[in-house]
Amino acid sequence: MSQGFHRPTSVRQALELQADLGPDALFLAGGTEINQKHHPHRASHLISLAGLDLGGIGVSARGVVLGATLSFQELMEAPQAPPALVRAAAKLVNRNVRNVATVGGQLATGKSCGDLIPCLVALDARVLLANLSGSASVAVAEYVATKPAGLIVAIEVPTPSAGRGVGLANFTRTANDLSVITVGASLERTSAGVQAPILAVGGVAATAVRLSAVEQALAGAPLPSRAVLTSMIAAAVQPIDDLRGGAAFKRKLAGELAADALVEAWQQAGE
Repeated sequence: MSQGFHRPTSVRQALELQADLGPDALFLAGGTEINQKHHPHRASHLISLAGLDLGGIGVSARGVVLGATLSFQELMEAPQAPPALVRAAAKLVNRNVRNVATVGGQLATGKSCGDLIPCLVALDARVLLANLSGSASVAVAEYVATKPAGLIVAIEVPTPSAGRGVGLANFTRTANDLSVITVGASLERTSAGVQAPILAVGGVAATAVRLSAVEQALAGAPLPSRAVLTSMIAAAVQPIDDLRGGAAFKRKLAGELAADALVEAWQQAGE
């Protein structure tokens, strides 16, 4: 049980509180993860982000900026939200959860099966962090892999370049379940074939991962057949057996879904 609930009124105050209270103090946004019975970290202190004005969605010179406490439902309903992110947000179980779950919260938790994360990686998004020494901007894939210190204040999502396609795919056991495998892909399509591909897969490691070796193999050539893609991707991932599926099943599923996402991105880029 938490010993203290704190309501800072500035980002600086929130960071100072966390520094004073130590590692058992957690930031609280929507609470859909922290309030779970089986959450791995039982915080001694909760630091609410409600009074920090970190919500909303705005337009920047590069694209859009998502506030850390923007809810999934608000993201889905924002007219300026990138269509791919709207699709990814809609995969989060039901509206009751989407009304409170936040964009920054999914990134901070970093669950491998979070559907927004592969999509953000495919869109080349960056996490904007605040810390007591200043601020930082970190690529989403790097953030979930390394969890650098600081408070997420926003996520910057650049507008895809003309001719760049984005594809998404996922599999869940039920409509109200987390994804077993979730994929985000993007690429440019030219006369030389695939250019600047990005392929991110969740559900095959502790966090969502970017398959750099597959990206390198795809770049500079026409998109291979779906069967070749499936085999290539399945060989590049190393999932584990757990209650949500065996490793062989998840490897095959990752290959199929990633191939679907790449084909969708290729077709979209050619429109």
